[in-house]
Amino acid sequence: MHHGDGVEEAFYMTNRVMTVSFHRYGDFFPGTGDVKDIGEGEGKGYAINVPLLDGLDDDNFTEIYKNVSLVFILTFNCIIKIMEAVRQRFRPEVVVLQCGADSLAYDKLGTYNTTLRGHGACVKLIKEWGLPLLVLGGGGYTIKNVARCWAYETGICLE
Repeated sequence: MHHGDGVEEAFYMTNRVMTVSFHRYGDFFPGTGDVKDIGEGEGKGYAINVPLLDGLDDDNFTEIYKNVSLVFILTFNCIIKIMEAVRQRFRPEVVVLQCGADSLAYDKLGTYNTTLRGHGACVKLIKEWGLPLLVLGGGGYTIKNVARCWAYETGICLE
C-alpha cells in the first residue's frame, strides 16, 4: 500500500540500485511515488513507481507485475511484465523483495482485494529468476493477514 519512499530516496541518485514500488498513490501517506519520479543524476531511470488505484484484485495485480512497455496498464498481470522488463534492462545480481501484507483484502488501512494466491505469484516470479533473493515482510494492519501472508510466502521460498 505504502510507497517505499525511504529506500527510493537512499538510491535516487545512483545507477547501482534500481528501485521499483507498487503502491497506493494520491491522498495517502506518505504522498510520494508519482510515476514521474524516476531518479536524478546518474540515478535517472533507476526508480520506477507504479501508483495504483483502490480496488486492485489478484488478476489486476498479476497483470501489472507481468506487463509493461513503460506505459502502465494497471491490471494485476501487468506487474509480472514490469518486473521482467526491469530484469532485462537492469540485469540485477541480487534482489531484495519487500512484501507488504497491507495490499491483501480486508486490511484495516488497505483498499485492495488481493489474496495470498495473487500476492505469492509475484514472489514465485522473482524466485524463478534464480538470483540470490532476500525476502522481507512488511506492511499489514490486520495481524491474521500478515501472519498468513508471511507464512505462505516463506513456504514459496522453501519450495
